[in-house]
Amino acid sequence: MFIMGYVRVKVMWVLGVMLLASMAATAQTDLYRRYAQQEGVKVASVSGFAIDSATRVDVTVIEAESDEGWRWMKEEFYIGDLSPQQEASLDEGYDAVLFARRSRSNPRDNAPVVDEQLDVAGSCYIGISYLSRAVYIFCADSEEQYDAVAALLLKKIMHSGR
Repeated sequence: MFIMGYVRVKVMWVLGVMLLASMAATAQTDLYRRYAQQEGVKVASVSGFAIDSATRVDVTVIEAESDEGWRWMKEEFYIGDLSPQQEASLDEGYDAVLFARRSRSNPRDNAPVVDEQLDVAGSCYIGISYLSRAVYIFCADSEEQYDAVAALLLKKIMHSGR
């Protein structure tokens, strides 16, 4: 009888994990679907992307295939123009990398706040690479995972000028 109860608990735990995984995959699929039909860009979605040895998050990548696609991305994600110095660096092959916390359901909106706290479940980080004309949408499940994403993006910024 005890073994039967243990098996039921184990099965319920596995089903719960599968449900959470499918919810994360659904959110990622929704982002993919949202942008996949846009002309001038290509879109990819990766579940479980390794940020570091202990952190895996879902990432949707949108990359401009044309100048029109890049103009659309700049409008869609409120990507500003670079300064003349940054443009000159970009012309020399150095990247300009920026990132911001945004809404997971609509990455063009600011990150949601609930009871004066940033809503972790409702937010994402977007990273922007001007050199590759790409936007990376990182969706994590905890503030610790978002800290790892921020560390990765800061590292990219530190190395973008070299």
